[in-house]
Amino acid sequence: MNTNIPIYDAVIATNDDGISVMSLVSHPATQSHFVALAKEEPKPEFVAFEDAEQRILYGVVARADHPVYRNQNGREYYLRFSAETLRVVAEKMLYDGFTSSVDIEHSLNLVSGVHLQQLFIKDIAKGIGPKGFSEIEDGSLFAVYKVHNDEVWEAVKRGEFKGFSLYGHFSFVVPKTEESVSEVLADIYQLLRTAREKATN
Repeated sequence: MNTNIPIYDAVIATNDDGISVMSLVSHPATQSHFVALAKEEPKPEFVAFEDAEQRILYGVVARADHPVYRNQNGREYYLRFSAETLRVVAEKMLYDGFTSSVDIEHSLNLVSGVHLQQLFIKDIAKGIGPKGFSEIEDGSLFAVYKVHNDEVWEAVKRGEFKGFSLYGHFSFVVPKTEESVSEVLADIYQLLRTAREKATN
């Protein structure tokens, strides 16, 4: 990570903030591919249907406290979500009703037949730790989607889509670090010292 590029924390600060579209992409910014469940587990009472496709996708939507590089019109920065913010993001997405808002590669042209089934937060303390994602930070946001759309599912099987990428509006704040606090205190001290010197002269 380039330490000369600023880091911003994404937060929910207004009613317009939050996820509005989930995108199926070939190169997810989370650097984590989703898992496509193509076949059901064999069931003795349904042996004839053991090869039926489930058409389920699950994977990472956003990693907690993981800076993601962004470049908007030449403006470089890192964006990250705290675990607390991701909980609010998940709740607001469901509340706002964006459970079927899915597009391809951020085209903003919604596709039909892809519906959200679950949003959940990885929480090891509560026993919520999806297999295959041990490297993903605790507090990260996951999604599970059901794919009814034949064209989309065939593209998934061909490997054209590897993961999720969120689209939405978020407010940015500069994270408060110990270093920045120290700098502020140093500036205040210098101002007070200058004022004291002027008062004694």
